[in-house]
Amino acid sequence: MTWGNDVVQWWTSDDGWRVLTSAVIPALAILVAGVIAALIARGSTKRLLKHHDRDALTSAVGAFVLAGRSAAEWHDHDEPARRHVDQLISEAETRLRLLPIPGAALAANWATHQLESMKGHSSGFRFQAQQTLGDYRDALIAWSQKPRSAKKLFGSDLERWRYETEETAEPPVRAPEAGVPTGSAPQPSPMTSSATVVDPPEPPATT
Repeated sequence: MTWGNDVVQWWTSDDGWRVLTSAVIPALAILVAGVIAALIARGSTKRLLKHHDRDALTSAVGAFVLAGRSAAEWHDHDEPARRHVDQLISEAETRLRLLPIPGAALAANWATHQLESMKGHSSGFRFQAQQTLGDYRDALIAWSQKPRSAKKLFGSDLERWRYETEETAEPPVRAPEAGVPTGSAPQPSPMTSSATVVDPPEPPATT
């Protein structure tokens, strides 16, 4: 304990107090200030990234809703307008899939399927297309407010569509098994199946 007492006595001396006030305390103050500044900067960066992701999500959902309005009137558009709508859908899908947000891929798959459905119903089932557009818009907005609810909002529809696709798919054609003839054996021709002609024996020689 002698060295401990010596250290305490040195810190309480004039030289020790001078070192403590001129070096140790300023160093600790700088260290604490650096840690606090790093925490503040980290929080600000997180808030900035979150705000950026939120703006990107809002923009992507808005693009999908705009594409949905055009898809509901698909059969009223001419060919150039349809190509423009397809381009809008492709861009909106790409932007949504690239977002680092939970459920973005599920939402993109669900939205593209709904858009194709609205295209098909826009010719003769306009009321159904408009109804689908309303449900489509409400579901996307609900997901944008709670991105982690994507599976709850879209999972059942995606599973049902996949099951319907598998049910309507044609069964694969089975290849013929080895050793099983694919056709009837060739029948012998009547001309070739006739009996073989035997030459008559030669008469005996006369003496």
